[in-house]
Amino acid sequence: MQKVEEVRRGYVLVAVLLLLLAVTGVGHTLLVMTRSEFFVSQARWDMLARRFAAETGRDLTARGMTRIDSLPWGEWVSMGSVAVPPRARYEARAVRLSREVLLIHSEGWLDTGPGRDRQVGLYWAMDPVARFAAARGVLESGGPARVEAGSMVDATLIHEAPAMWPAAFCDRFSSDVDTLFTSGISPRAELHEDPRAELGREGGAGAIEPRLPSLGLLGHDKLLEGADVQVSGTISPSPINRFGRCAVSSPTNWGAPLDISDPCMTYRPTVKSEGSLIVNGGQGQGVLLIVGDAIFQSAARYYGLVVVGGDLEITGESEIHGLVRVRGVVSLKGRSRIVGSACALLSALNAATQFRELAPIPESAWPDSH
Repeated sequence: MQKVEEVRRGYVLVAVLLLLLAVTGVGHTLLVMTRSEFFVSQARWDMLARRFAAETGRDLTARGMTRIDSLPWGEWVSMGSVAVPPRARYEARAVRLSREVLLIHSEGWLDTGPGRDRQVGLYWAMDPVARFAAARGVLESGGPARVEAGSMVDATLIHEAPAMWPAAFCDRFSSDVDTLFTSGISPRAELHEDPRAELGREGGAGAIEPRLPSLGLLGHDKLLEGADVQVSGTISPSPINRFGRCAVSSPTNWGAPLDISDPCMTYRPTVKSEGSLIVNGGQGQGVLLIVGDAIFQSAARYYGLVVVGGDLEITGESEIHGLVRVRGVVSLKGRSRIVGSACALLSALNAATQFRELAPIPESAWPDSH
């Protein structure tokens, strides 16, 4: 019996040792798996940290650029290397691909490890000369344009300074315009009607909600957000001066394009009307955004860019100098005129600095992205 008991104890001891060995093996396996998970998690965190640093460099570079026209074309420009706490860093650079398109390239890395993440972004910024070059006509209309006898759409003087404006004021735009119009050619047509417009041909805007035609990548909402002044109803704009200074706070002060000695000669606001608007005489300059229908009457004068979401009627010897974009029907009568003017347009768009901020171009619009 004693030998049997000893044998039984031996089996028990062997079983215990085997169990301990198995537990040790399982523990070692769990330790290896835990360490592997730790290293995988660390590698994943490092990858995300590098990507975050690269994206931060791209986005901060875009936000920090207020203008791109100072950058040379086709040359990479370093935008600096910046630390991203706790232990990452990015280095960004940019290249101007055209007058309005910028490519930003950013690399992110960790101070304590190898590997780099690269992020790129295409951005668009409105350029006045490029918008002038993209115009298909002095008047672009989504519906038919009716020009009665005695009225006209004129592009013959598009490169000349408007009457009463000093030639030297417009000469500063000449070199930029000449780079795109080397032979002095004006926009391709005085009048361009777009048959693809979403509005009905008869009756203009009709039941469809009026929306402003876009300006490059600046759509309806962005244009309205950038307005300095809001008006409605019937307006007779005129320059207002107080104590020898232009009173820019008045919503009826749209500058003084007809008097070069007036303090408001250099004031070119962006004015919006979210409904219909009647401009009853007076004078103004800058960018005029009218969501509904627009009427210019009683010898009204406007210099710059006029964008209308509904129909446009110009009558009573009124004149618009610059460029006009209308989504609906256009009617010119009563010896009224639309006169193409590069100088009036470019001076207005140059004053609208709020429209020159960088905006990301969706990847779906990138070349070879489909």
